[in-house]
Amino acid sequence: MNKVKHILAIFIVLSVVALLGYFLPKTGFVDTLSQKFGGDSPAAEDTTAVQDTTPFIEKMKMDLKVVQTKFSKRAKRDAWTLGKGRTIIYYLLQAQRFVNKNGGQILYMEELHDENQSAKVDALSPQGDTLQLLFQISDNVFRDNASYLTIAFQVTKLSPELIVTLNNLDFPYDLLVTPFGMAESFFPDLDRVKDKELVLWLLMESSNLDSRHRKMRPLRTHHTDEQIESIINDAKQLVPSAKGIATRFAEQGVEHKQLLQAVFGPAKENNLWFVDLSANQKSKVPDVCSETGMTCKMISPYNPSNSALDDYIKRQLRGAARNGMAAMILPLNEESLAKVKSMKEKAAAQGTTIINLSRFMTF
Repeated sequence: MNKVKHILAIFIVLSVVALLGYFLPKTGFVDTLSQKFGGDSPAAEDTTAVQDTTPFIEKMKMDLKVVQTKFSKRAKRDAWTLGKGRTIIYYLLQAQRFVNKNGGQILYMEELHDENQSAKVDALSPQGDTLQLLFQISDNVFRDNASYLTIAFQVTKLSPELIVTLNNLDFPYDLLVTPFGMAESFFPDLDRVKDKELVLWLLMESSNLDSRHRKMRPLRTHHTDEQIESIINDAKQLVPSAKGIATRFAEQGVEHKQLLQAVFGPAKENNLWFVDLSANQKSKVPDVCSETGMTCKMISPYNPSNSALDDYIKRQLRGAARNGMAAMILPLNEESLAKVKSMKEKAAAQGTTIINLSRFMTF
């Protein structure tokens, strides 16, 4: 009898469990418990990310910042008008990068040498659709941040008047400073200049060097690697916020591979980039820079012997609009400061943004 009761009890329990398993999900009670105690629920399991359904061609337009689109009956292509301030070659490279990155394929590109900057582009979308496009640059609509300009000043002295004028500038700028052999008041005066970016303006091997420059500790070809490392480390210690090194004189130094290698080693250790201002066409900086993994650029500073200041400034500003980027390296004096006082407005009018030299070096 006891055995029969035991079997009957097991049967009743199993029946109750079966009934609960059937009715509880319908009441929503299980979902409530799951949400309360962190268990899985149908809502919690639905974690599928929202997919980007923007068509490929629309994403391409947004990437290129297309100003206007229309169909050209003459070219029998979709004509895309692009913002002024970038060259047609720049846009072609940008389009190529976008198409390749997003799984498409460039079939054909041709720059058209007509009166306007334009080009033909044939491409395949990731879905296999053929795009036949005509790129053309607008005559008057500038692309936002279409180009960049950096402005740096070579500092030989700091007067109270220069400090006041610098502090009134409404755009970012760099000061190139030689840390050695300066007057005692130089660094306290430098601290009074607000919102500047500093660059070590170091002398290098040159026929213009003489005994007067010895106190400025130029980097010479006869120096050992240890001596050069010591000069660069001491310079960085004097100007700890310095972002890079720019050459002063140096027309002979930039032709000397071993000197450049000795300079780039400690420069890289101090997280400093390198700017060649020598204007020497025989400079080995690009080659040595590539070999050592340094970040380098060659920039032509203002030279009063071959250009008027106004012409130099206009040329660099125009170069930014045409090439996408340019740099002005000017002597720090009242004349040059007066010439660039309204530079922010002039740059903005052509779609150019003024940036620090350290950001310029990343392009």
